[in-house]
Amino acid sequence: ESGVGYVCKGRGLVGAKRRLGEATRAEPDEGGRFGLGLPAKGQWLGWGYTILFGLHSLWLLSGLLGTWAFGAWPYGSDAAYYFVGFSQTTALLIPQLFVSLVLRSAALRDRLSGTTFKTLNLSLLFSSVLLFVAEVVQSIAEGGVGFKMICAALTASLSTAALRKHGMPQLKLLDTLKAQASGEESNSLARAYTALCAIAVLGAVLNSLGSGLLAGWLKRLTTDPILEAHHFLTYSALLCAQAGSLLTLQSAAVVGAKRLASDTYQKLNLGGVLSASFTLLSFLWALKMKCKLAGVFCIGGLINLALLGVSFQGLYRGQEA
Repeated sequence: ESGVGYVCKGRGLVGAKRRLGEATRAEPDEGGRFGLGLPAKGQWLGWGYTILFGLHSLWLLSGLLGTWAFGAWPYGSDAAYYFVGFSQTTALLIPQLFVSLVLRSAALRDRLSGTTFKTLNLSLLFSSVLLFVAEVVQSIAEGGVGFKMICAALTASLSTAALRKHGMPQLKLLDTLKAQASGEESNSLARAYTALCAIAVLGAVLNSLGSGLLAGWLKRLTTDPILEAHHFLTYSALLCAQAGSLLTLQSAAVVGAKRLASDTYQKLNLGGVLSASFTLLSFLWALKMKCKLAGVFCIGGLINLALLGVSFQGLYRGQEA
């Protein structure tokens, strides 16, 4: 059986080696194609992911412009908080963009049945649910329906259709954590991906369940309501996409460097490198703007330093294979 966390079935690395050939055959190397051609007639999933990739690109562009605007022209005494809110969400738009690009490429080649792409679709499905909730909360508070509702609806439709056609992935993150804690899995890169994935999942849970409390706590630090509950829900939604990306990279790292050389994992690792780099640079700029969220900077800085190092190592190993 190939798939995310397939190494953890009580047989440790012996079982992993036995299934190595099958895992590689299940999802062969894509080569160096970046997958930017137009879908063929009748590839409606391909067209759907093409539209989704375009929407995610526009969302990222708007996030970059907003981050730049709040950083370049400070908005009152609480400008640094606005900047942090924009920059952290924008950083997570980068992995999401690469996930949609990978799924588009897979749809064009009729490979959405692979475990990697099932996992990515499932992560986007979770993401779309949280994004829908965030948009509902925002519409109740501010009125109207925004851009995120369109993204959520399209994402949910595509992911649901793909999963209904090809089936659900068998996720074994808890089994993987147990195996790594017991020492059955000694692959340091795979262990690092697993840890980062667990942190992303935990972050998504805490930000979604505590969105109201976090928004209320932030209001006490500022003169204006800057980050509302829907902002934290949106952040949680984007963390789901990042978790899916890291979980698939963990599976590839278990198989080895040749698997990481696949175009799919090169893209996902590149997304991690760019996202972490953007976050760290935005932290430095926020400190220059005298933002007082020192605890957030310490925790987020350490996590993104780890993400940068792990993603760069995965990218490097794949290119050297």
